[in-house]
Amino acid sequence: MSAKKTLIKNSSINLVGYIYLLFASFFSISILLNNLGREVFGVYVFLAAIIPLASVFDLGLGNAVVRRLSLPETSPEEKKQIWQTSFFLYLLFGLLISLTVLIIFTFFTNQLAILQKIPAASLSISVVILSLIVLINHLNACFLNLAQARQRFDIFNLKTLLVGSANTIFSAILSNFTTNLSNLFLLQLIFHFLTLIFLFRYALNSLKLKEILPQFNRHTTKNLINFGIRDFVGTLSSQFEAQFGKYALGTMISASAVAAYSIPQTIVLKAAGAISQIAIAFYPFGSSLLNKEKIYKLKRFIFAIEALTLIGGLLAIFITFSFGEDFLLWWLKDPVIVSLSYPILKIMVFYFCLVALTPIPTAVVQSLNYPQVSSFFALLTTSVEILLILYLVPQYSIMGVAYATLIAASISVPPFLITAAILLRRKTKQLEQ
Repeated sequence: MSAKKTLIKNSSINLVGYIYLLFASFFSISILLNNLGREVFGVYVFLAAIIPLASVFDLGLGNAVVRRLSLPETSPEEKKQIWQTSFFLYLLFGLLISLTVLIIFTFFTNQLAILQKIPAASLSISVVILSLIVLINHLNACFLNLAQARQRFDIFNLKTLLVGSANTIFSAILSNFTTNLSNLFLLQLIFHFLTLIFLFRYALNSLKLKEILPQFNRHTTKNLINFGIRDFVGTLSSQFEAQFGKYALGTMISASAVAAYSIPQTIVLKAAGAISQIAIAFYPFGSSLLNKEKIYKLKRFIFAIEALTLIGGLLAIFITFSFGEDFLLWWLKDPVIVSLSYPILKIMVFYFCLVALTPIPTAVVQSLNYPQVSSFFALLTTSVEILLILYLVPQYSIMGVAYATLIAASISVPPFLITAAILLRRKTKQLEQ
C-alpha cells in the first residue's frame, strides 16, 4: 500500500472512532447536566479530570516506545526489549500514580468546598474507583503503543469505542436511574477493564506470552527515558493546561462555574482532537518517511493538512458567531448555563483556530528527535496561562480563564510553528548532502 493510502486509511479509522465519540459526547453532556444538576455535574467534571491528567505521568514513554518500534532500523530483538521494558515501567508508574491519586484526594475530601456538594460516602468510594481507573488506564496506554506502532488503528480505537461509550452514552443512560457519582465511575471502571482484556488478547496474538510479560532492562530504560523525558514536559504541560482552568474555577468560584466552563472547553478540545487523530496516525507514518527519497512527500502532506486545518478553523469562527448561541440553547436546554458558556465559546473558538495547527508540527518535531522543542512551547503556554488565570479570574470570573487561554496560545503557537518549519528544512538539507 502506498504511503498516501496508508496515511488516509489510518487517519480515517481514527476519525471514524473520534466522530463517534463526538456524537456520543454531544448527546450525553446535556443528559448528564440535566439529570445531575449544575452543581453535581460540576463536581463530576472536577473529579473526572484527574484521569486524563494522571495518564500523562509516564515520563513520555508513549511517544518514545512508538517511535523506537516504528523506526526501520530497530531489530526484532530490540523491539522485544523495548516492549517488555515499557510494560514494566508502565506497571510501576501506574501503581505509583494510582496510590498518589488515592492519597491526595483522600486528604482533600474535607478541604475543598466543591467536594462537599456530594455525600461523603459517595465521594470516598468515587476516589477509590478513580485510583483504580488510573492504574488500568496506564496499562491500556502501554498496549495501545503496540497497536499504534504497528499501525493497527482498528485495535487502537478499541478504547475509544469501549471507554468512550462508557464515559458518554452509558453514563448518561445510568444517570436516568441514579445521580450517585460512584455508580457512574464504577461503570467506567468496568469498561476500562474490558478494554484491557481485549488489548491483552491482541498482544497475545501478536507476540508470544514470554515476550509480553514485563521485564526490566537498564539500557533500554535509559534510552526510552532519555527521549521520553524531553517529550514528557510538553505532554504534562498540555494536559495540565487543559485541566487547570477547571480546578481554578472549582476552588476559586463554584461547581456551577466548572460546569459552565467545561462545556465550551469540551467543544473546542473535541474539535481540536480531530486533528490530533490525524497526528496519531502521522507520527509512526512520518517517522518512516525520514529518508532522502521520501522527505519531500512528507513535506507535501504537512502543508496540505495545515492548510485544510486553517480553513476549518476560520469556518469554525464563522459558525460560532452565526449559530453558536442558538445551538447551545437547543442542545443544553438551560438558559442560565448558556448565558455563561456562550461568551466563553466565542473566545475559545479563536484559541481553537490556533491550537488546531499544532498537532501535526508536534508529531514532526518528535519524529525528528526534537521532543524538547514541543515541550518547551507547551511549558511556555501553560506557564503563561496559569499566571494569567490567577490574575484574571478574580477580576473577570469565568471569562478570565477564556482570556488567559487565548492570550497564552497567541504568544506561543506562532513561534512554535516557525521553529518546526526551520527544523524540517534543516533535516531536508541534511538528507540532501
